[in-house]
Amino acid sequence: MGKFTGCLLITDYDGTFTSNIRENYKKNIEAVKRFKSEGGVFTFATGRDYHSLLAIEPEFENIANTSVIMSNGARLYDIHTKDFIFSYTINLDLFTGFLDVLREKHPETGVRFSCKHGMVTPDLNDILKADLNDIFMRAIPIREMSVAELIKSGEEVYKCVMVNDPEIIADIINIAEDFNENTNHEFFFSKTYLRGLEAIRRDASKKSMALKIKEYLTNENNIEYKLFAIGDYDNDLEMIKEAYCGASPITAVEHVRAAAKINTVSCHEGAVADFIRIIERDYV
Repeated sequence: MGKFTGCLLITDYDGTFTSNIRENYKKNIEAVKRFKSEGGVFTFATGRDYHSLLAIEPEFENIANTSVIMSNGARLYDIHTKDFIFSYTINLDLFTGFLDVLREKHPETGVRFSCKHGMVTPDLNDILKADLNDIFMRAIPIREMSVAELIKSGEEVYKCVMVNDPEIIADIINIAEDFNENTNHEFFFSKTYLRGLEAIRRDASKKSMALKIKEYLTNENNIEYKLFAIGDYDNDLEMIKEAYCGASPITAVEHVRAAAKINTVSCHEGAVADFIRIIERDYV
């Protein structure tokens, strides 16, 4: 037993845990080590898939001490068995109807799918090409394949990301909302970065996976865990609202910052270390 026993801390990675200032990144690492040594449970909730998270954070399986939420809640990765223990798949036949409307109105939109065997890109544009050329995306197996071919293959699909200029993304969000109204809200759409809109299954989210982890830990250890969550973007919002204490870096987008109970220093100043300091001061 330690001062953080019963505390489950889940953090977004990009824009929250990571920092371009090495010494401040190390603050996060050291704070997490101390948090775990005092009984805390720590993990990540990221939009990244396994290969891209591993490329940018090779030690993620050692930093976390429970399962890692990937693909924005579509997949749950067990750091001990080194395998996925839970996944939500997209109904691709149904989702094709949305893509048909999207292509009719904004045919220049880039589209990429996260699949069981890597990434599939049926529609490329310059923005998506630039994204895929990122050094941390190059680690992902990427195939060009039509949606029809992907459906025929029977491969599991966990999420879709549509990329375009921000003003076009705003209109795509409207298209997505209209489509969802006609499909019993089968999909969960959220902005994951300035030029990207993501779709996963409606019951998949960082929030839903965070609650699964919390329930598992409570049952496993016979301790009622409190969820502490921190993130900076739309895909973190519901998890932050659900948490016993939700936080965001001061650099988070405005509505996420407003929804959070705590605003920490910026991600580049050691936001997670600052949050742990606040948890220790005010909540344990």
